Amino acid sequence: MTRSDAIKLVGLVVTAYPNSDKFSDSAAIDNTVSLWAEFFTDDDVAVVAMALKKHIAISKWPPSIAEIKEIMLDICSPDIITPSEAWAVVAMHIDTSSEYEYLTDPARIFPTAIANAILAVGYRTLRDLRCRRYDHSGKKTGLDRVAFLQAYEPEYERMRKNAVLPASLQMAISHTQDALSGESRQLFNSTKNRLEAKHQKKIAFYHQLEHTNHMKHLEASKNNALSLQDGEKEEN
Repeated sequence: MTRSDAIKLVGLVVTAYPNSDKFSDSAAIDNTVSLWAEFFTDDDVAVVAMALKKHIAISKWPPSIAEIKEIMLDICSPDIITPSEAWAVVAMHIDTSSEYEYLTDPARIFPTAIANAILAVGYRTLRDLRCRRYDHSGKKTGLDRVAFLQAYEPEYERMRKNAVLPASLQMAISHTQDALSGESRQLFNSTKNRLEAKHQKKIAFYHQLEHTNHMKHLEASKNNALSLQDGEKEEN
């Protein structure tokens, strides 16, 4: 979005909220234009305008940049899945999967943030909490949902905060952090990379073990079925 675009959109705000103290003089309006031009520089003006019009339609007060960014995020980032949506699908997976399924590698079927939350709590723990989601009186405790949301919500908020930052600002922050990182950060990253590689090997091992156990279970079920058929034939 250009400064010319910012002038038009801020003009729309001033028109929509003529009694606001934020636009008491030309200097205040000019400062607002400069701020909008800076923070929306990487954004499509059509999307900014769409978000602004939605804000005007639902709010009595002029928007802050953060409020416009939030609306833009809802419009342009459908891949950022809300906690309630995420838990609904995870719960459905638990309810419809076999009791023998351990889901050691949730990233195979879930987006990274959801997979990380499942790993943080533990799939088996979530399953156990899901099975015990009612207390002795039949009242729903919801501990399964609480455990998942506590792990997922920080991931969700982090994605939303990163998404609303202008790309140029994200890059500047990243470069500054890289320039200022010392031995502690380098050591930490080295350890993190090593452990992540080790963790991936472990996940692959358990995934193979899960597959092997599943095949053994199927084979045992098949053999049992054949034994029952043979028994029925002998009786006849």
